[in-house]
Amino acid sequence: MNFATRADLAARNAPTALAVGDRNHSVTFEQLTERSDRIADALADRGVETGEHVALDLPNGVAFVCTYLGVLKRGAVAVPINTRFTDQQIRYVLSDSGAVCVVTNGTADGESEEHRYGDLLDDGTVEHEPLPRRSEELAELLYTSGTTGAPKGVYHTHGNLAANADGYISYNEWRREDVALTVCPCFHVTGLNITTTPFLALGAENHLLETWHIEAFLAAVERHGVTYTFLIPTMVVELLDCDGIDAYDLSTLRSVGVGGSPMPNERIAEVERALDCVLLEGYGMTETTPLAALNHPGPNGRKPGSVGRPAGEAVEVRIEEPTTGEAVERGERGELLWRGDTVTPRYNKRQLTESTFVERAGKRWLTSGDIGWMDDDGFLFVVDRIEDMFTTGCGDVSPREIEAVIYAIDPVQKVAIIDRTDDVRGAAVVAIVTRRSEESVSAADIKRACERELQSHEVPDRVVFVEEFPRTATGKVDRGALRSEFG
Repeated sequence: MNFATRADLAARNAPTALAVGDRNHSVTFEQLTERSDRIADALADRGVETGEHVALDLPNGVAFVCTYLGVLKRGAVAVPINTRFTDQQIRYVLSDSGAVCVVTNGTADGESEEHRYGDLLDDGTVEHEPLPRRSEELAELLYTSGTTGAPKGVYHTHGNLAANADGYISYNEWRREDVALTVCPCFHVTGLNITTTPFLALGAENHLLETWHIEAFLAAVERHGVTYTFLIPTMVVELLDCDGIDAYDLSTLRSVGVGGSPMPNERIAEVERALDCVLLEGYGMTETTPLAALNHPGPNGRKPGSVGRPAGEAVEVRIEEPTTGEAVERGERGELLWRGDTVTPRYNKRQLTESTFVERAGKRWLTSGDIGWMDDDGFLFVVDRIEDMFTTGCGDVSPREIEAVIYAIDPVQKVAIIDRTDDVRGAAVVAIVTRRSEESVSAADIKRACERELQSHEVPDRVVFVEEFPRTATGKVDRGALRSEFG
């Protein structure tokens, strides 16, 4: 099976149905098939061999989707490049991935041979036959954001993509009449594999925004009758602070997925009132394609505050004590480990694979680095990243639990908890806060709220007010930058 042929099947079933669109134009499934065939044919003429890596230095849009499918049809491995990377980071990815060429709208700074998207379309023909691929053969190589070091290259197979797409379609109860809006970048797993590849497999309409912009997002939902979109929490919080939501007709929007980082529980009901739809939290990693756990519509399908139940048709989860590797009892905290059809077979670096996968009772598991627990109904709750948790002289600290208390203070817009070095206790708690408006909230107000709800060692020693947070290339709060400045 070649995953790209799922779009070809949609073209046979409904050739004139709209497939993908951006701010400039849109294409039907028939046109998408023809263009991706041309890309595949042109790549073959330029010497790209089966299994070789082709980089995509393209923003969200029709060109990206056509090229991505064309690379897969050629039997090659697609390597989307983070369009916000510096020239040095781009050179690193091109070198690290071993890409033989890069497809771009402009120029790319690297050693790989460069091809312009328009030239490939002009030079290729529609006679190209997609190369058959087995489910275990590689389809894409995605790079993590690289906030804690060099970006990591994560492989996904054609089977990973199929299991991921089918899982999202089934659990979300999507139909061909649904319309998606992709706002997360397609160089990241959230933009590529939560909306884009599943909606190609579904044979349904998907519109892509090149960059996140609140008014453009709201206008696109209204103009295209969007029924589903996926956002990261920072986008959701910004929507809540937008005064112009009521000016747009968002009545077609049925559900919004959210993930990538913890969603403040205190904001969930507020979001659902503002957008008049269901907010569905989920959990996944680049290493799980990303389907792992999600809340979904339907009876007993969701529990606000959780990341949903594990997607049992695709994966299974193990929760274990991180230092001993022993499984914990239900309700107890431990590290989340994953195995199944959406889990990456490997990184592109052997040492990463060897250090991230472990054997338990003869089974191979992916370690996540996330601490969580499961309740009696089978819903997962993520506590924090192990790397973000720290210990003071008095006990362990989970930043997310402190953040949840501070988010309940109405004038607070965003908050991030970090640690800073303390000569006495080893670490001290620092709260970095942005306010929603000119409403007054002081450091003393925040500390008093924490004193009422938390243990003494969890109360922030210092509260810093800032105008905005630094962001990673995928829009998340850059905790590393915060630690560098305030830690």
